[in-house]
Amino acid sequence: MIIRWAALGSALSGCFGAAGLTAAVTGSPPSAYVSEAGVPGAPHATLYAASMVLLALSLALLAVPARRARWLIGASLLLAAPMAATSGAVRCSPGCPLPPYDSPTVRDLVHAAAAIAALLLCALAILLYCLLPPPHRWTGWLGVLLAYPPLLLSAGGILFVGRSLFTGVTERAALVAVSAWVVLTAVRHAREIS
Repeated sequence: MIIRWAALGSALSGCFGAAGLTAAVTGSPPSAYVSEAGVPGAPHATLYAASMVLLALSLALLAVPARRARWLIGASLLLAAPMAATSGAVRCSPGCPLPPYDSPTVRDLVHAAAAIAALLLCALAILLYCLLPPPHRWTGWLGVLLAYPPLLLSAGGILFVGRSLFTGVTERAALVAVSAWVVLTAVRHAREIS
């Protein structure tokens, strides 16, 4: 019963977190990083921070049923949760400067490292689901199809292009895809246990 409630809680907090993050970035230029919505003084900075906490909670709750499938999946999601929360709590400075194109502060580097670690750990969880027997395997392949292309494009944009329309759009697509995968996976686990 606890596992089912954790899966349902993950789905709900993931939906609210993704919706809040979408609302927080609405109106910002598409070339801006999503994190810029959380810069101190930004119009929706509080909503951004609260949404990141909800997304972190979603990852932590999904770790409960995922651990039953394979402990390493649960561990990767559980580790992703504090990284996502840290990326929301440690806010970047205006413009969210990143190397090699800008000169970031220590706070910018901590924020970026936490965000990247959270996404890498989610990508690892997706890949590990691919190694499970059915019916869990489809969850992993769905994640690979949905999330890996925008994640890879976004990483390439950050490394080779810097702040641009390409990077801003692919970053948004990657966050939507990973959030959708988390919610769908949580729903699948909740239905499986009911």
